[in-house]
Amino acid sequence: MHWVTVHYFLGYSLEDWVAILTIIGFIIAGFRWLGKRSKTAIDNIEHNILGPIYDELSKLNKNMEVSNRQYASANERLEKGDKKFIRHDEQLKDHERRITNLERGSHN
Repeated sequence: MHWVTVHYFLGYSLEDWVAILTIIGFIIAGFRWLGKRSKTAIDNIEHNILGPIYDELSKLNKNMEVSNRQYASANERLEKGDKKFIRHDEQLKDHERRITNLERGSHN
């Protein structure tokens, strides 16, 4: 009769170690597979969903910059127009005073 002596390492037999390493191998392979799938999914999300959103936001940002410049230009023209209007209003009041003074002078 042959007796097979079972060798133990850290309290586990060779069969136990093979089973443990096999389970660890499957877990690592599963995480790698999930990592590759999630990277592909993230790349697809960035390319197909976020990419167009970023493009549209970029266009919107450019349009807002143009709009802000146009608004500033229009505001500047309005301020110049206000100053011109005030100057014309003062000239009109001055003319009215002169006319009133002339009319008073001719009636006396």
